[in-house]
Amino acid sequence: MADTISFNRIKESFASILNRLEENRQYLNDLDSPIGDSDHGESVTAAFKKVKEAVDAYPDDQNDIGSLLQSIGKAIIFSGGAAMGPLYGTAFMDAGTAVCGKSTLTREDLVALMMAFAHGIERRGKVKIGEKTMFDTIYPTAEALQKAFDEGKPLSEMINAGIAAAKQGMESTKDMLSLRGRSSRLGERSIGHIDPGAASSYFIMEAFLKSFVEG
Repeated sequence: MADTISFNRIKESFASILNRLEENRQYLNDLDSPIGDSDHGESVTAAFKKVKEAVDAYPDDQNDIGSLLQSIGKAIIFSGGAAMGPLYGTAFMDAGTAVCGKSTLTREDLVALMMAFAHGIERRGKVKIGEKTMFDTIYPTAEALQKAFDEGKPLSEMINAGIAAAKQGMESTKDMLSLRGRSSRLGERSIGHIDPGAASSYFIMEAFLKSFVEG
């Protein structure tokens, strides 16, 4: 397997993300039921349908991955996804800036993309690890990719490390006290439930990264 990621692979990854979210839409709604409005699955799926539309509308004669990600960021900001829209929108915009002008990504570029993505959410949401949010999934993913890259691992091993970290990060939110959003009003009752945003972020990270090593 090549240690680079093509523009077309990036485009195709968003179809994989949408499929994964649609498969888990009800599960995400159910996760949201005890601590939210029971509609997280609907909201995140609707937002990534807008993303897929932006990808499909991207000009066929262009192959700038950074520009594509920025187009996605603009689309998701206006997707109507409440707080999620601006967070993912900023993340994609920052990720696009990190790889602007590139039609192929190296292993190092993937790390730069994911670090910018994670820091975009951190900056826009003013969040940190341990607050029971999507950041608890996304930042460990970026960190794991960075660590695997620093250790000289090939792309396939970097991907596996990133996905494993995303899953561990998602699962870690079950034992956390919610400090953000509507679920924070529940206090101690928020403990014992996986955060829906962390779960949907896991499905997004998993599908995104897997698409670079499958097929």
